[in-house]
Amino acid sequence: MALKRVKMACGTIYQMAEKGNYYFRYQINGKRKSINLNTRNLEKAKEEAEKNIKLLTAPTAEVVAAHVQHAKGWTFNRERLEFEHIWETYAKHPERARPASQKVWNMYEAHLRDFLDWLIVAHPEVRYMDEIRDEDRLHRKLDHNIAGEYADYLKKQPIAVDTHNKRISRIGHIFKTLSKYLDAPTPWNNPKLKRSAKEEKHITAHRRPLPKDKEGEIFELLKPESNFRMLNKAEIEVLCHILKYTGQRQKDCVLLSWNKIDMERHRLSVTQEKTGKTVSIPIADELFTMLEKAESWRVNERVLPKTADRYSRKAADGTEIGVNLINKQILNLIEHVGLSPSVPVEGRRKKLTVYGVHSFRHAFASHCAETGIPRAVCASILGADADIIDSYYVHIGEEAQEKAIQSLSDRNRQTPEERIQAALELIANVPEKSELLCALEGILSGILNKKT
Repeated sequence: MALKRVKMACGTIYQMAEKGNYYFRYQINGKRKSINLNTRNLEKAKEEAEKNIKLLTAPTAEVVAAHVQHAKGWTFNRERLEFEHIWETYAKHPERARPASQKVWNMYEAHLRDFLDWLIVAHPEVRYMDEIRDEDRLHRKLDHNIAGEYADYLKKQPIAVDTHNKRISRIGHIFKTLSKYLDAPTPWNNPKLKRSAKEEKHITAHRRPLPKDKEGEIFELLKPESNFRMLNKAEIEVLCHILKYTGQRQKDCVLLSWNKIDMERHRLSVTQEKTGKTVSIPIADELFTMLEKAESWRVNERVLPKTADRYSRKAADGTEIGVNLINKQILNLIEHVGLSPSVPVEGRRKKLTVYGVHSFRHAFASHCAETGIPRAVCASILGADADIIDSYYVHIGEEAQEKAIQSLSDRNRQTPEERIQAALELIANVPEKSELLCALEGILSGILNKKT
């Protein structure tokens, strides 16, 4: 039997062996190509050849891509999601964000709504989620970029860099979670949409520890014999002692339970809500006295039952409103001793908080650094809050450096050898030495060894 050969509109189907597979031969760019159709049936061979002919005669690369996707079974009728249904769809998705706070969850929705409100004005023609894209199906950049336009819009608003980046991240998470409704990569992953912390180098205000004298005044106001009036004053007094002598965050202190306190061993443990880390802390004598006082009103597992109850209050929509109730009590104390809790900042609509509940945490880190407590010990108590710890330990290191340099130029009190020895002693007490300080230590040691 003769080998079969069939002429197609573009190319030829043929057999290389009797009862063997059919092949398809074609010519492209002046070169002859041949592919195995992997079938011995002539009719099926014609069908497979027709698929290849569509690719060979396609007018554009995008049409070719569409044919390839269809041939491999990648194409399907994609469900489109209108913007008005994005939030309700996301809120039911199993991979949605699950923040510990209802307030943060509400911010996800608020940031999405803000974007959609902007979109209605800026691009009223856009209706579906898959229209927010900056690439086509072949990953080629488009001339327009709605996500980029919105980021540019946010950059002109009086909000902090961190606030801007949170808005972009939360909208990005919603789009990533609902990626089944997109036919191109989400545009919100582009790092250029976010702002850099360097943009706020001009801001010198920052969270501060309470000045020692003002902290003392606050504790005087909270004593039972003071005329200062405040709701649950006795519990707030204990709360401020817990904040001061543990360095923990407000929520962890307010909701502290008796089962976390070992009065016999003078230790307490805290499982931090933010990090999930459990830290064990010795109980200072002043705090121990306050905890003995709290035992007299013990009614449930909470050390501060009334304050914990207020802190846990929620609005009808689930928003935690009790947090602000306790915040306001602490801020009232701070204002009463003559401190301004917040200051205006150029470029921001909201004031920047400098004194608040977190000031006790800063004061704890500052005290550890000033008294020479090793950084690792401070970190083991505060948890993984490197920004706070570094800000104080770097400051102390700089002070030690300045003292070392100053001791070299103080010629009126000491001999050169004595000044060098004093400088070396100062340098030796620096917890973490910079390269410059190590080099200086080596030079001074060399000079001293030569003289002796």
